[in-house]
Amino acid sequence: MTAQPAVRSACEADLDRIVQLEEAAFHDPWPREMLAYELAHPHAVLLVASRTEDGPPDAYAAFRHAVGEAELLRVGVDPEARRQGLARALLQEGLERLRRLDVQLCFLEVRVDNQPAIELYESLGFSCTGHRKGYYRDGMDALIFVLGI
Repeated sequence: MTAQPAVRSACEADLDRIVQLEEAAFHDPWPREMLAYELAHPHAVLLVASRTEDGPPDAYAAFRHAVGEAELLRVGVDPEARRQGLARALLQEGLERLRRLDVQLCFLEVRVDNQPAIELYESLGFSCTGHRKGYYRDGMDALIFVLGI
């Protein structure tokens, strides 16, 4: 692995790999059509990260922004590539791009049982501001986090 993951904007050619990452990372994956919609949406920031400069994407992140606010919609990391800094690199780059778009706040929801993600978000400065009961399809609650950027 390179010292720093390679992060770039996702493109149409990445869609198949993003679908694979989604299916590997989530019990309730988004369908291909939804991921394609995010890829094409004018207010989306969709990024991919690789462990090597020329390697295929090992992770992706999807943000959506409007009127000074953004939401982190998804972060999917290949299970074999976890704990290698890919999610952190994606979030740092995504937040920097949102700053350049004059976004002041970024929100996200995270499963209450996803401790590694919670620790990552807190380490980046996100603060828990709320709790959504039964937010996920399986009935799991979500925590709401926000970051001023």
